[in-house]
Amino acid sequence: MENVIKNMNIKPMLDRAEFERVEAPKNGESVNIQINDEVTVKLINDEIAKVSVARSAVSDPERLFKLYVEMSADVLIDKKYFEQLSNPVDYFKKTPICRALVSQIVTIIANLTTNSAIGPMITVPVIQG
Repeated sequence: MENVIKNMNIKPMLDRAEFERVEAPKNGESVNIQINDEVTVKLINDEIAKVSVARSAVSDPERLFKLYVEMSADVLIDKKYFEQLSNPVDYFKKTPICRALVSQIVTIIANLTTNSAIGPMITVPVIQG
């Protein structure tokens, strides 16, 4: 299905970035941070699909911060091949499009968390899950 994407030249756009500091961990309390990614693909018209990647950081128990970053790109596609995809999300997860978006998200998260209690949080630049 290499014919789905007509052009790999994309302009990643920041759709949403949220950082909220919450209470600090209690003395000796252990906090686990779970990284969650969500990829969505929406057909805009016969030539463009909007690919979005959202990453959130959720802690258990809820301490330190709440974090959510979403980026997207309009991708020039061939609708004939796009409609043959059984699962467009799975297809785009494996493309340079998602890798470019998640790489941008990693940088934003590192910047947002630089002055947090844990310092810059560097997350893996690949889709989680």
